[in-house]
Amino acid sequence: MAKKKLLIAAVMVGLFAAALLYLYASQLEKEKDELVRDQIEVVKAARNIPAGTPLSKDKITTEQVPQRFLPPNPLLENDLNIYLGTPLAVNVEEGAMILTSDFSVQEVSRTLSSKIPPQERAMSVAVDAISGVSGLLRPGDRVDILGTFPIGTKDQVVTDEKGEEGVGYVTMTMLQNVTLLATGQELSDVTNAENQQRGNSYATVTLSVTIDEAELLTIAQTRGKMTLLLRNRDDVDVSTVSKRTLREVMQELEIIQAIRTKRIVKTVKKPDAIIIQHGDK
Repeated sequence: MAKKKLLIAAVMVGLFAAALLYLYASQLEKEKDELVRDQIEVVKAARNIPAGTPLSKDKITTEQVPQRFLPPNPLLENDLNIYLGTPLAVNVEEGAMILTSDFSVQEVSRTLSSKIPPQERAMSVAVDAISGVSGLLRPGDRVDILGTFPIGTKDQVVTDEKGEEGVGYVTMTMLQNVTLLATGQELSDVTNAENQQRGNSYATVTLSVTIDEAELLTIAQTRGKMTLLLRNRDDVDVSTVSKRTLREVMQELEIIQAIRTKRIVKTVKKPDAIIIQHGDK
C-alpha cells in the first residue's frame, strides 16, 4: 500500500513538473513571437567607416532588429536615401549600427530629389509663425501634424462670449514622425550666424510623405488648419491616434492640467533631467 502511495505521489510530482515546463516553454515562445513581430530594418556599417567619409551603399548593410533593443536614434532603412552622400561626423566600426546623430547637420546634401525615400514624395505645405514653430524648424527635423476642423454637430457647438451658439471644433493627430526635407528653399541645416542673418524666415516646409498621406494632407488643407509639433530628433515613438473636440477640452481642462503637473514634478525629481517649472521665461 505504501509503495502504491509513493508511486501516485511520484506521478503527481512529475505531472506538476511537466505543467511548469510547459508554461515556461509557452512564455518563451510568446516572448520570441513578440520579438519577431516588432522588428525594424536598420542600417549597419559593412566595414569600418572613417569620419568624413560620405555614406554610400557599398559601405553599409541592413538588418532586422527587435524594436525593444534599438537605441533612440537609429538610421532606418526607410530613411537611408536622406543620408546617402552625407559625410559621417564620427568613426563607425564594422557591424555597428549607424545613428542619425553620427552625421554633422551642416553636411546635408543640397539636392532635394536624392533626399526623398523610395515610395515617398516631397510635399510642401504653407505655415506661419505659429504652425511653423516660430521659424525654428530645420531640414532633417521630425514633426507630428495636427489638424483642426470646424464641426456642426449640435452637441459639440460651444456658445460664444455673448451666450449665443458659436462653432464647434475638433483637433486630431493626422500624421506622426514626419521628416522635413526643407524649410522654405533651404535643404540643409545652417549655422547659427546664418540663421540670425536670415531671420529664420520661411512660409512653407517640405515634408517626406507617401501618396496616401499627401492626399490626406491636401484635403485637410481645404477644410481646416494644420499645426506642426517639433519632436526631439532622437524620439521616434508613435502614439495612439486621438482627437479632441473644443467642448471636450473645456470639460477636461482640470484633468489635463493635473496630468501635466504630475509629469513636471516627476521630471524635476528625475536625476540629471532638465528642471521644468511654471513661470520660466
